[in-house]
Amino acid sequence: MFCFKQSEEIIIQHWIRILKIKLGWINDLNKLVVNYVSSFVILFFFKYKSKYPNLINTFTGHTEIVWSIDYSTFDDCQFICSGSDDKTVRVWDVDNNKKIQLFNRHSSYVYCVKFSSYHHHNHRQNVICSSSWDETIRFWDFKHNKQLQIFNGHTYS
Repeated sequence: MFCFKQSEEIIIQHWIRILKIKLGWINDLNKLVVNYVSSFVILFFFKYKSKYPNLINTFTGHTEIVWSIDYSTFDDCQFICSGSDDKTVRVWDVDNNKKIQLFNRHSSYVYCVKFSSYHHHNHRQNVICSSSWDETIRFWDFKHNKQLQIFNGHTYS
C-alpha cells in the first residue's frame, strides 16, 4: 500500500529535481528553507520533526524569480532577506510573517543577498549586502530603510 508520507517525499523530490529548488539548512531554527525558483516565487519553510516536512510558513511578494535568500537574527528577532529578477531586495520578519522592507534601487536583477554580521557585531547596524547584474554591490540598513553604500567598478555582472 502506498502511504501518504511516501507520496509527500516523492512530490518534494520531484520539485527539487524539476523546478531547481535550492536547499539550505538553518541550524538556529532547526528548519529547512527552500528557495522555490519558479514563476510562483514563493519562499517555503518546512520544519522537520521526523523524516517528513510540515509547511509552517510562506512568504510571497516578488513578481519574478527569487535567486537568493538569507536568514539571520538581530536583537532576538528572526529575519529573511531575498533578491529577485524583479530588481528588488525584500526583508521579512519571520515571527510576524510580514514583509518589513523593500529596496528597489538596483537597475537590474538581484542575484545575491546576505545579512552582514560584520555591521551588526561591530556597529550594531542591521545591514544587508546585495549584488546585481547592474554591476553594483549595495549595502542597505533595513532597520532605518536607507541605502548606506554603493560599490561600482565591476565591468560585468
